[in-house]
Amino acid sequence: MATIIALGKKGKKQGFKTGDKIVSFDGELFVDVLDIAFYDSLESFFCVVERKGKLKTIKVKKKAEDSLGIEIDEELTPARCKNKCTFCFVDQMPKNMRSALYVKDDDYRFSFISGSYITLTNVTESDIERILRLKLSPLYISVHAMDDKVRYSLVKNPATLKLREIMQRLSDGGIKMHTQLVIVPGVNDGAVLEDSIEKLHQIENVLSVAVVPVGLTKHREGLEKISPIDKEGAKKIIEQTERLYKKFGGFCYAADELYMKAGKKIPEYDYYQDFPQIENGVGLVREFLESVSYSLDTEPSVSINKKVCMLTGVSFYPVLKETAKLIEKKTGLSLDVFAVKNKFFGETVTVTGLVTATDIDGQAPRGYDFYTVPSNMLKEFSTVFLDNVSLKDLSERLGAPIIVLDETGKDLISKLSELI
Repeated sequence: MATIIALGKKGKKQGFKTGDKIVSFDGELFVDVLDIAFYDSLESFFCVVERKGKLKTIKVKKKAEDSLGIEIDEELTPARCKNKCTFCFVDQMPKNMRSALYVKDDDYRFSFISGSYITLTNVTESDIERILRLKLSPLYISVHAMDDKVRYSLVKNPATLKLREIMQRLSDGGIKMHTQLVIVPGVNDGAVLEDSIEKLHQIENVLSVAVVPVGLTKHREGLEKISPIDKEGAKKIIEQTERLYKKFGGFCYAADELYMKAGKKIPEYDYYQDFPQIENGVGLVREFLESVSYSLDTEPSVSINKKVCMLTGVSFYPVLKETAKLIEKKTGLSLDVFAVKNKFFGETVTVTGLVTATDIDGQAPRGYDFYTVPSNMLKEFSTVFLDNVSLKDLSERLGAPIIVLDETGKDLISKLSELI
């Protein structure tokens, strides 16, 4: 049971009171805040609460769009991952960091709420029934391979052998799914990759597949040896994915990082359709370029007499460098772009989202009026970098304010224009 600590006007009108302990909705025992969210979207239901030691049944009748405004005293605690993936990024973290950084999550609730990828190896029968009953859709599934033996070799959990069965059941129940294949050279590329995309396309409610390169840090002591994807390997993966993209009219997409590794041009905007995998680094570069181009065409020209250093990762540097030239013409800014090498995780890690404040502090040139960082360098919903250094602390070390820009580039011109 959870205790109601706050209510909206609609909730009070229906008969709820702060201090009520929620027991059940429509005969289903209360589990967590997702129950509240689901039933709050309905027009009518019964809720049993405990009030002053006695059970009370509240019959709710309202418009579907009217929220009861129920807030409870419990927060979701993510379920822990039970896999031993050969490429697990948490296992490749440096030692002696905050304990929270070593926590491995694998929770269907957070997949629904925030789009985090899950393997479905720890879901129970009651979890599956709940997903279907509450219509928790879409979910984001880490598949890696549709061949059971190959997937087991990567995930190291026998529960993964039921993945296709569970996905089919979810699909039959109307649950939409986005999927990803993390590619380990020599394991799930080539024919295995093609087979995986083909079989995922056979499941009706699988909406998209992201093909992403395995991420390897320098901290792999005692872990299974994995080779990084090289330029030729990236080209082959892109060729396969694009061929199947044409066959299915979309559906599967290679990550931006693969195009950069291969030295190939990022596809045009329409290629990504509704950008279903942008949070997974698929189409983010194209979205950035389009957003900046639109802003340059629509924002008024300004003259800003400031020196600005834009900080980025190694892989995104060429894109941002070309963009900076266009921005300089529009704003009059003295705009430098600096690629931060990843000493923290190892220089094989080139993506911007894994750049730490420690590396910025150790490498970034000084003497600028402002610095910029993209929002994906910071942990979600915070102003702290992955190495637990705050934006404020880094700003003090650099000796200048830091402007956080949306990673999609949507606010780049407007934020820079504010420097006048």
